[in-house]
Amino acid sequence: MRSRPAPRPQLTLYEYEASPWCRRVRETLCVLELEADVRPCPRSTLRVEGAYSSTSVHKPEVTRAGGRLLFPFLVDHTAGVALNQSATIVEHLWTAYGADVVERPAVDRWLNGRPALDVERVVLEASLLSKLVDFMLLAAPSGARPWAHCGLFEAPVAKRPERPLVLHACEPEPGCRLVREKLCMLQLPYRHVPRPAAAPLPHLEDPNTGWSSFGAPQALEYLEAEYAAGPPPNFDALFAPIPELNLGEARRSWFSGVFDLGSSTPRDRVPRR
Repeated sequence: MRSRPAPRPQLTLYEYEASPWCRRVRETLCVLELEADVRPCPRSTLRVEGAYSSTSVHKPEVTRAGGRLLFPFLVDHTAGVALNQSATIVEHLWTAYGADVVERPAVDRWLNGRPALDVERVVLEASLLSKLVDFMLLAAPSGARPWAHCGLFEAPVAKRPERPLVLHACEPEPGCRLVREKLCMLQLPYRHVPRPAAAPLPHLEDPNTGWSSFGAPQALEYLEAEYAAGPPPNFDALFAPIPELNLGEARRSWFSGVFDLGSSTPRDRVPRR
């Protein structure tokens, strides 16, 4: 709760729905009531981090802005900073735009923030408990929907919107997540407007066509009919190879070892740009 209306900084967030680290940033945006322009960056492969092909829409912008192809990535145009890593982004948002919040939730500061007192910092850094709880809470929602079409992989689109869509949503609301998954899969840019969970959500608007509606079923049906060009990615997408023409990076990810078990490709032969 704020003691005055929320500020309106110009924020652009590059992220993908299935990432637990991106969820941390979206949660903070909702708590701080901060609007943001979202540029979905779903994965092209799980084999390495940072790889993408010509079908990726927004990832080239990350490179041009000086970011690494690791998500989330936030550009705060108002403050003049560009940041990778969820913990760094969360702390920046609280420092820059949380001054008039009545009280930062203690559990949020414990899990996401940096301790204010040196003695508290020593205690937390000496314990793995907060990091363990943090990871479990972040990873649980993604683990409950570990499918390629649930905001993890990109899908073919029929057209690109000239203007971003507008999504009024609340991070934990189930229907809002379904709509974000679809927007992410289709790489549709949108303006995220945080709303309290008690509001009628999700509310999606498309200024390109004048369409507007409340409710997840209506939004999903509209997005499928208006922008999708084919079936969503299936289970096989989880094993997609590195793009033959890789326009990004090729860092090994924490999934790489899984693929190495069934591949004869040596570790030192992972293609790199």
